[in-house]
Amino acid sequence: MNKKILIVGFGTVGRGFYELFQWKKASGRLPYKDDIEISEIVDAKFGHLRDFSQNQIENLKAGEGLQSSEVVEIIRQSDVDIVCEFTWVDIKNNAEPAFTHMMEALRNGKHVITTNKGPIALRYQELMDFANTRKLRVKFKGTVMAGTPSYNLLGLLPGIKVNKIRGILNGTTNYILTEIENGKSFEESLNLAQAKGYAEADPTMDVDGFDSALKTIIISNVLGWFGKEHTLSEMEIEGIRNLRATPDGSVTKLIVEADESHASVKPTIVKKTDILAKIGGVLNALELETDTLGTIVSIGPGAGKIQTAQAVLTDLGEILA
Repeated sequence: MNKKILIVGFGTVGRGFYELFQWKKASGRLPYKDDIEISEIVDAKFGHLRDFSQNQIENLKAGEGLQSSEVVEIIRQSDVDIVCEFTWVDIKNNAEPAFTHMMEALRNGKHVITTNKGPIALRYQELMDFANTRKLRVKFKGTVMAGTPSYNLLGLLPGIKVNKIRGILNGTTNYILTEIENGKSFEESLNLAQAKGYAEADPTMDVDGFDSALKTIIISNVLGWFGKEHTLSEMEIEGIRNLRATPDGSVTKLIVEADESHASVKPTIVKKTDILAKIGGVLNALELETDTLGTIVSIGPGAGKIQTAQAVLTDLGEILA
């Protein structure tokens, strides 16, 4: 059976998914039982594309653009089976417009895949309840550690209980802290991260800890600790501005920790023998403290164009299974 995908948001992530999807499909590496294609792309800057050629994609230019209401109408009228929502994160506006895009897709019988942390961290239960009543799926692996296994490891471990998580969930800040340990100032390290494309021009979400906090909330939502949902307002959040190298043989990392009662993101001094002290550069790491297997650790890239696109392929596989 032929399945169709609509991409909403054709920035770095949307383009990365499109390129990876076409590459893997051409090489016969998409292990899905259904034939599937990307049939539509909608972007606030580039407009609405249907029946497009590869040449058109390679030579896209900004047009008149689309209003948010026009994007919603396109989602409503589309005949696709799956909507991939790749727009920007907005935590100040209650995860809009991404939340509305996703709800409109579900309302019209379409599964959703997103890499947008906002709706999953701030409005998780609304989305899941709405999707469940319609027997549809909302998948969001790309919101945490890109394509590197994280909370989705639990699918391989039936019945396991996670008592606590700890980790490094932001590659930008980890890169900056690694450079600080190498003798650079915070300002020098941030400038270098921006020059390499690891940090945005406005690095607030990363360096002030909010990106890591959103990911921590998402993981706790998935784990479902006795119905407890950590929220941004209750979390202890501290960023890394003005940090300096630790002189005593330890290192400082931006560590997330969460259990059933408390969640935090803050710079933490760890001994060099700690496994998290060895996570350098833009790598991420997640420790899951479990009831039957002790501590499980997953380490790998936590961001990147192709790495995040790989997470979308993972989600796509679960929807089509």
